[in-house]
Amino acid sequence: MTKAILAQFEAATKEFCALAKAVPIKSLHFAPAPGEWPPAFVIHHLADCDAHFLVRFLNILSEENPRIVPFNEESFPDALQYEGRSIAVSLSTIEALSTQLVNILSQLPDESWNRTGLHDERGKISLSDVLQTTTNHRMGHLDQIRQ
Repeated sequence: MTKAILAQFEAATKEFCALAKAVPIKSLHFAPAPGEWPPAFVIHHLADCDAHFLVRFLNILSEENPRIVPFNEESFPDALQYEGRSIAVSLSTIEALSTQLVNILSQLPDESWNRTGLHDERGKISLSDVLQTTTNHRMGHLDQIRQ
């Protein structure tokens, strides 16, 4: 089951990056509807979240029940300067962090998927739970970039 989710994560990453690279430059900063993020913001957001998620995976694998701190994604665009950031750098970040994650997770023994962390809002979560959350997050943003 977890291997299937990892394959879905990897496929969604490849599709996301391919679609993001195909967005016309003139459309990158155009929001599809009021209150929605333009494609550039979605790309930067995914890069930033991938960094957060990778740290969660690494901590759960290397520590006993580490604290998992939630992040406020609504503050990201202003606080992390989405307006002036490089699309190419964010896409490279997504590709690199995702490749690293798949490389690490694909080698894990089955028992490692049961390792846990303590999320401030969700309580005890397993490595498998984090992968499912990360994959669902990626799929949601893949749907955004498809539009």
